[in-house]
Parts: sequence; C-alpha cells; structure tokens
Amino acid sequence: MKSLKALAALTLAALSTSVYTYTVPPGSPGFYHGNSSAAVTFDEHSLFIDDKRLFVFSGEIHPWRIPSGKPVWRDIFQKLKAAGFNSISVYLHWGVTEGKRGELNFDYYRSHTDVYEVAQEVGLFVVSRPGVSIYAGGFPSWLTNVPAKARTNQTGYTEAWLPWIKATAKFIEPFQYPNGPVIAVQSENEFEESSAINPGRSEPHMALLEDTFRANGVTKVPLTHNDAGTNGVFAHGLGQVDLYMWDSYPQGFACSNPTSWPELDTVRLDTAHQRYVPDEPWATGEFQGGAFDPWGGSGYDACYVLTNEQFANVSAQNNYAAQTTYQNLYMSYGGTNWGNLAEPTVYTSYDYDAPIREDRTLSNKYSEVKLQAEFLHASSEFLVATRFGNGTVGAGTAFSDNPNIYTQALSSPNGTHFYIVTQRTNKNLTPTQFSIRVNTTEGETTIPKFGGNATLDGREAQIIVSEYPYGSHKLKYSTAEVFTWATIGGVDYLVLYAQEGHAIESAITVAQGTTAKVTGSSGIKAHIENGTAIITGSPSGVSQVNLGKTVVFVADKRTAYTFWNAHLSTENKHDASPDNPSVLVFGPYLVRNATLDNGSTHLTLHGDLNATTTLDIVAPPSVRTVSWNGNQINVKKSDIGTLRGTLNFNLKTPTLPNLKKVAWTCTDSLPEIKDGFDDSGWVTANKTSTQRPYPPLGGKFILYTDEYGFHQGNTITRGHFTGKNATGVRLSVQGGFNFGYSAWLNSKFLGSNQGKNQYTPGGGVDLTNDTFKFDPTDLKDGDNVLTVVLDPTGLEEDYNGEDTFKTPRGIRGYELLGGVDFDHWKIQGNLGGEDFPDKVRGPLNEGGLFVEREGAHLPGFSTKGWTRSTASSPCDPYTGISSAGIQAYRAAFNLDLPAASDIPIALKFERTPSSSYRSVIFINGWQFGRFNSKDGPQTVFPLPEGILNHQGKNELLVTLWSLDAEGAKVADLELVSTAVISSSKEYAKGIVPSPGYADLRG
Repeated sequence: MKSLKALAALTLAALSTSVYTYTVPPGSPGFYHGNSSAAVTFDEHSLFIDDKRLFVFSGEIHPWRIPSGKPVWRDIFQKLKAAGFNSISVYLHWGVTEGKRGELNFDYYRSHTDVYEVAQEVGLFVVSRPGVSIYAGGFPSWLTNVPAKARTNQTGYTEAWLPWIKATAKFIEPFQYPNGPVIAVQSENEFEESSAINPGRSEPHMALLEDTFRANGVTKVPLTHNDAGTNGVFAHGLGQVDLYMWDSYPQGFACSNPTSWPELDTVRLDTAHQRYVPDEPWATGEFQGGAFDPWGGSGYDACYVLTNEQFANVSAQNNYAAQTTYQNLYMSYGGTNWGNLAEPTVYTSYDYDAPIREDRTLSNKYSEVKLQAEFLHASSEFLVATRFGNGTVGAGTAFSDNPNIYTQALSSPNGTHFYIVTQRTNKNLTPTQFSIRVNTTEGETTIPKFGGNATLDGREAQIIVSEYPYGSHKLKYSTAEVFTWATIGGVDYLVLYAQEGHAIESAITVAQGTTAKVTGSSGIKAHIENGTAIITGSPSGVSQVNLGKTVVFVADKRTAYTFWNAHLSTENKHDASPDNPSVLVFGPYLVRNATLDNGSTHLTLHGDLNATTTLDIVAPPSVRTVSWNGNQINVKKSDIGTLRGTLNFNLKTPTLPNLKKVAWTCTDSLPEIKDGFDDSGWVTANKTSTQRPYPPLGGKFILYTDEYGFHQGNTITRGHFTGKNATGVRLSVQGGFNFGYSAWLNSKFLGSNQGKNQYTPGGGVDLTNDTFKFDPTDLKDGDNVLTVVLDPTGLEEDYNGEDTFKTPRGIRGYELLGGVDFDHWKIQGNLGGEDFPDKVRGPLNEGGLFVEREGAHLPGFSTKGWTRSTASSPCDPYTGISSAGIQAYRAAFNLDLPAASDIPIALKFERTPSSSYRSVIFINGWQFGRFNSKDGPQTVFPLPEGILNHQGKNELLVTLWSLDAEGAKVADLELVSTAVISSSKEYAKGIVPSPGYADLRG
C-alpha cells in the first residue's frame, strides 16, 4: 500500500492535469471564475464572492410561514447569523401572492423587498427560490381550474406563471449581489426531465423559465435547479442551469421509528460529483435539517430524535467528506402552516424539528450546526481540499487499524489534511477507541503519539486535522476538533473541543523558548517537546493553554455549545472568515452582535439569556469596559485569561390568563342544517363536466369545490330534492389525507367519515365511500336538503408533474337512492371565494364556516346575540356540545409581558383521542391552528409575537365541530409559555397592521 502522503500527492497531481469542460448555458452571461466579470462566480471547488472563496452555509426559512414581519424575521436571521450561517434560502409562495388570477399582492408578509432588506442588514446572503413549484402548497388554487398541464410547456400553464415570474424577477433584480444580498436564483425545484410518458415537456419549459428570469433582469447571479437526487438533472443539455444542485434526506421521515438509522453512503456523493459536474462545486440545495410529521403522526419531538444533533453531526460531515462546499439545511427554521397553508401530508405546525424550533427557541442541533459552520468558515484550506482516500480495514484505504472506524481523507494543495472519521456502521451505539495515521510534514504519523487512544462515540463523526494553519501558527495534528480561530490583539487564539471524558492529543509548532502554561480545568496538560507544544488530557469545562503568541482553549463539547465567534460589525457583514475581526464570547444562550466603541476601549454586546450566566470574553487588549444589552457589566481578568463577568437573569415565568375564568360567549356555527335556512345566495353547482384529469364517480353535477372558486378551509355543500321517495344517499367524498366530513338530512345527523395519513398500512385514505339510509320520518313532502360539511387538508403537491394538485376536494360522486335525483346543488366556502375581502391576511386565512363568513374571528366583532356563558348555564369549550354539529366560542384576554424579553406563548389543548372533533383557532383575526382530537398529534399551537399582542388585548375564536353523534368537549385549553428568555431582540409592538371587523364586514 502506498503511503498516505503519496496517495495525497497522486490525487493532487491528477487534478492539476484535469481539463474541465464546463459550458455556459445558452443565454447565460456565464459565472465561471476566471472567465466572468460577475461578483458571484464559481469553479470546481466553491463559490467566489468578489474573488474570495466562500463555503455557502445556508439555512432554509420561509418568511410567509411567520407573518409577523420584519421584527420577527430579524430575530430569526440574527440567530442564524450567530450560528455561523452566512446565507438563507427562501421559498417564495406564488399561491399566497396571487389569490385571484391577475391580482399579484406583494405587501405585508408577502414582501420580497422586506426579506432582502433584513437579510442585507443582518449580513446574510440570499438564495431566492421563486418556484414555480415549491413543494409547500405553492401553486395558487385557481391553477387547479386551468386545463393545461402544470410544469409543462403547454401554453395555458405558461400564461399562468409568466406574470408571477416576471414580477418576482423584477423584485430580485435590484438586490442581486453586489447591490444586495441575492447570490443565486432557483429557476425550478426538483423538476423531472422529460420521460416516455411525457416526452419533450420539461426541457423547453425549463429553458423558458431561465430566459424569462434573464429577460427581466436576473443576470448578475447564477440560476440554479435542485435535483431531487444526485442524478445530474439539468446539469447539461436543454434547460441546463448555471449551477447544478442536489437534494438529500438520508434519514427519511419515519418519526415513529426515530432511533433506526440507515447506513451512511460514503461513496455515492463523490461519485456523482465526478460523473455529472466535476467542474462545478458540489452543492446541496436542500439537505435534511429535520423532518415533517403527518396528521396522526408521532409529533415533532419524536422527529427531533430522528434528526437530532447526532444526525446533524454525522450526516453533514459525510457531505463535507464528499467535498460539498455549498450546503442548505432544510429547514433551519420551519414556522407555522397558519391559515390553510398546509398540504395534506402535514398539519399546522411546520416545526420540522429544525435547529430553531417553531417558537424560535434554540435546540442542541442549533449548537451542533454552529460548531460545524464556524469550523468551515475558519478553514479556507478545506474549500480546495480533495479526497485522496477512504475506507476501513479490509475495504478501501484504512487509516486506522480498528475495523470499526471508517475514514474519508481530504488534502489541500498546501498540505492541510482533513480526516472525517465515523463508525463503520450506524448500528454501533457504543464508543470505539482508535488511533489513526495522518500526514504531516515529517511524514506519516500515527496519533495519538503519547499513549492512549482517541475515542469516537456511537453515531458520532469527527474531523481530525493535520498541518492546519491558523493565523501565523500551525496545528500539526489534533484528535480534538477545531471550533474556530481568531487573531486578537496580535495573538492567535485557537478553540478546540471534544466529548467530555474523551482523551485528546494536539500538537502545535511553537517558537524556540516557548513555555506552556495551563489554567482552568485541571483535566488538560501541556508540555513543549522539540519545538512542538503537546496538549493532552480530557476536557471538562474550559482550559486555557498559553503558548505566548498563540493561546489554545480546550473545552468539552457541551461547554463549546455555549461558545460564540462574534464578528465585529464592519462594512463587510457577510464575511464570516477569520479575515473579519471578531471577539470570542463564552457562556450566553445567544450572542447576536458585537461592536467596539469609544476608540476600541468599550465592547458592546447584544444577546439573550435563559439563566444567570458567567460571561467570558476574549477581546482586544484595548477593551476596558463591556456592556450587555445596554447595561454595564463588571468584568475582571479570569484565570483563563478572559474578561469575566456575570450576566444576571431576573425574569420569572409569567402568570398568564386562565382561559377557564375568562368571559366566553358562544353561538351555533351550523345554521345551515336548520329548517328554512336560505342558501339562495350561494353558488349554484351546475357544471356537468370537468377539465381536470379526475372524473366524477357518480351524479349529474360536478361538486368539486375548487370548480366554483372555493379552495381552502371548510366548505358546505347542500343538495336539494323533493318529496319522500328517496331512501338514502351514496357519497364519495375526497379531501386529502385525514380530511373529515359530516352529513345531515334536513336537521337529522346521518354520519361522518375521516381520512387516514400516508403512513397507514396499505396507504393513506383521502377518499371515502359511504351509504346513508334515510328514516322516512325525516323526509318532507316539499324541499329536502342534504348538507355536507367538509374539512379538507389542503391541495396536493405536484411532485411528479402529473397534475396531482388538481385532485378534487368535495363530493367526488353521489347517488340519491330510491329512483329519484337531486333537483339542484349549492356550494359555499370562504366569503367571496377568489374575491376574498381580506387582502392583508390573504387568500388562505379564512374558510367557509358560518362564523368565518360572518367575520366573528375578526377584531372588533360584536357578540351581541350570542349566548353568554355563566356558571349556571355554561357555554364554553370545556362544556362543549351534546350532539354532532359545530359551535363557536369567543373570548378576549389581556397580556402584559415585560419588555426586553422573549416569552413565546402558545395555546395548548388536551387531546381526547376517543372523541372525533376538530377545532379551528383564530387569534386577532389570524387562523393559527387546526386541531384534530382523534388523529392529533399537535396539541400546542404557538401564537407568534405580532400576531399575538404581548402587551394588550387579544381576541380568540375557537370552533368545536363534533363528528360524533354524542357531541364533544375540549378536555382542557390553556395559554402556556414555552420559554422565558431575556432578550435584546426588537420587540414586535402590538399586532401587525391588519383589518378588523369594521373594515371587512362592517
């Protein structure tokens, strides 16, 4: 076997003689580095920004999933920035922007400009993703009635998307780097190539999309496409994009079995890179940052176990071993499927067990990702490192003699080496001790050299480095991992970490006469030997090793989770490398930003606390005073050489209003089943054919609600027939996975049925077939009415381009039994249908329940005429209803949460799985929850600041629809705080500007 050094040299020599064959796509100005004058370019290794290499460490966030606007977006962006993210990736939602064809609305939470401005302010690049399809329910609902097949070059579809893409491009144009933060634009998402079933449909459509972007000003940054796998889709040929990207979700979405991991694929990524785009950087446009959960699923806490910080550690470092230098974590903040944003495979919460949770709190996964991001930004040599070996004993190149250790090795042209070590199998959950052969300038060396072994936990990955430069020094090798480094006051500071209890060994070349002094935790030792400082021991807490012109901090990994590399505010906010001066801060929950003031004598820090914290700072020697969130902190020199002070946490868990004691009023929200209800003003459902590829399953008339302009939320369909001859009715009802419906004959309850989720054995259920027999005594000589109330779970995605998003919602088929038929049908959904009145909250906020059409969910609605709940005659959700039907409950409460705090508030239900009832939650006019007691799993519904008034009045509407004949009640309903954090974030005062009852119904 050749030596490791020889292998590295051969690999580098081969690369140096390679002839790359990148071709500029037709119509593109070209962005290949060395052949382009653009500010954003790339070569086979990485992106360049202004001729400087960049590891794109990006987080997916969808601002429209949290409509609180700039203050809350800024909070999330700052948290991502603090964790080392230098970019965000943003889906843009066509559907919420064009609720009615021809009426594009980019105001409020739909504003592209606001997103770009906040990102620019915070210092994050943006990858803009307009779609057209975004796999988040992104199509406008009216598109279901366009006969042309979506995601093709058919004229009808092209005419539908052109106004959206043209307008989106115009918003992007002035924000392209260097004038703004946008560094790339996605032209399509996981779009398949043409096939034998659909010949010639994809490539012309893709090319037209790209031409449209460029013709409307998107010419300064690359156009991209996310391949659903690593298959080279649109990497070449007609429709080729400037920069190919791939998506990967290696852990899958089986949150019900969260401890079962598939094995790492350590070969496929590198092989695909070399096969499809060897002359481009290896870029993952979506890499698994969490998992979604379905109705009836296990809940996002179980999903977190599936894709926790261990997964983030192991899976992402497998990407880095494959020379990935562009990585976007989907999701990094998930948010909420408020209104009716969700598609059928997910419920209200889009927490996605992301690093930043739905209530904006930080998880351990956030901290793990921070360790990775900071290392990558500090390691410029990694951006040009290439693989020179991988394997284990008996398979490939073995760098360790322990057969349980698998190694993937990379080397840079300057001789820096990176060894990504993992367990050979993810089934091994126990720690493994090992030694490893690494390359140094002195030759191949087995480390540790001074006794003992390195340790790798089960389901852990580590990056071991050798000949690693930092500042003017070099880390010869280290079995402890690098967090970051910074040159501060002429001293090179290096931060290393390892699991507590693991032995480490690190070697640093030092000048003659250097001495080693260790302070802090006693678990670390250091000595000088032949011009090399040797650091050994086992970290616990923080130790400092002072080597004169370089100082090394060694911490256990959990302690390192509280470390922050806070870049000092400069004109170049985007640069997260050591070239951009920084201070090191240890201890706080979050450090948002740092600035030097008063001639660099004062350090101003802003951040968040969740407990009283010891603050340690490594700052320039000129710093004499420190403030935290505007308050002066008494700091003194510590035993580890830092400026040390105490950050006091004084907030207490707030006492929230007891919803059992507020004044409730209630009303019937299903007057449609009462005798004499007048539906003459409703839409008459009289279509006898449909152009969508889903024919009816029976009956004369098409009863798909979308056909009549009602696309979201509850809908009500009423069929009229005359006389007593009917004996029953057969209904086929379709509403998406876990949908529900109930039926009445006149005022007599007939029954209900519900769908099941996609993981149900045998497949999910989104359509049911039922036959209801009529009791002759319930029939009348004159007009009889069959009333069907539907709770759909959204439109389908269109993953395979087969128009699945056009799947019907409503009554798919019917037959009135007894030799008679319906005279006519009426359909009602949200007020106005596509002419919805609320242009602020948008097209998806309201459904078709009576109280929604009346505007009872809106601020300022008068409950005059409703029943007031009293002790002797309660009318509240805890009492409920005694029969099938729908009741609405309204209450108001006040909050007075302290300023300079971040206290997320949620509405918490107690489930009764044996009871089939559903609730819709409105807070201050915004629909922020759909609760399903039978299926669950969601019981806690975050109410974001700005939608919820933290310092004033709030108006709550909760509906209760019992699908069971015996009725239902809410076992418990309460306001809860999910965290108590002292914060410097911008306070979202009051409620975001949005209309009330007088504006929309008065």
